[in-house]
Amino acid sequence: MDCAELESAIANWTRHLRNSRALSANTVSSYSSDISLLVRFLATYKAEEISLTHIKDIDKADVRAWFLYRREHGESTRTVARGLSAIKSFLRYLRESGVMTHASDVVTMRPPKISKTLPRPLTIDQINEILGTVGTLKRTWWIIKRDRAILALIYSVGLRISEALGLNSGDILMSSGFMNVTGKGGKVRSVPLVGEVRDVIVDYVSSRSHHDSEALFVNKDGKRLSASSIQKLVKAARKMLGFSATVTPHALRHSCATHLVECGGDLRSIQELLGHSSISSTQIYADVAQRYISDVYDKCHPLAMRGKKSK
Repeated sequence: MDCAELESAIANWTRHLRNSRALSANTVSSYSSDISLLVRFLATYKAEEISLTHIKDIDKADVRAWFLYRREHGESTRTVARGLSAIKSFLRYLRESGVMTHASDVVTMRPPKISKTLPRPLTIDQINEILGTVGTLKRTWWIIKRDRAILALIYSVGLRISEALGLNSGDILMSSGFMNVTGKGGKVRSVPLVGEVRDVIVDYVSSRSHHDSEALFVNKDGKRLSASSIQKLVKAARKMLGFSATVTPHALRHSCATHLVECGGDLRSIQELLGHSSISSTQIYADVAQRYISDVYDKCHPLAMRGKKSK
């Protein structure tokens, strides 16, 4: 009976995350997956079927054991940290909804420290090569136009994949030259629609097979395009071009931000464009640009080159 209560509590929690917390579908799915993995781990770890009572009584030692298990199976520190966020969220929900009457010390646990890695931006030539290669990967002309439009849009204003694929035709405001983008937490921001990209989108919309779909980017059946389709597209393009595995759809977003910083864009404006809730998330692109400028100086400036020759 208590196991059924656990399943019901998890279902109610995920519904709460979607409706009351307005978290993205990807975050809700990841959190739900984390809790399912935790339940399966505890079942093996404790050698018994896990109930709602087990979750309410979970302690720091249990969580640390789960962390160790996930790390030993090759999962990143970032993924493990997200798992802790999921547990905390679930325990807080159980407390707030009255299912759990005591406070758990797990909610005070600090997440594992995540080392900041600088994103690897693409060059302008690489981006143009990817856009040019799209035409050789597909045979249907309107799908080629669609794929070029998506990638150009992601790069032009630094959209997340989910944001680009979540666009509806009504979000593109041609008369004003802007579009409404729904980001994390359901927050809507207005971003500029670059003239060249606008032309690519207009060309795609006028040629696509399904004109009655609310979604802007659709598949051959007229349904909203999935993220996996774009990931497979970029993977095929990078393999054909011999690019590294770091060339992903998300790398286009990184590249947009880095190129804007390199061209003198201020961090506050870039923060608004990307939909970052904190300026610290945007600051990393200044670090990337600074490293890039330093590399260029070391390779090209006569004084830097002279210093190397004298060693």
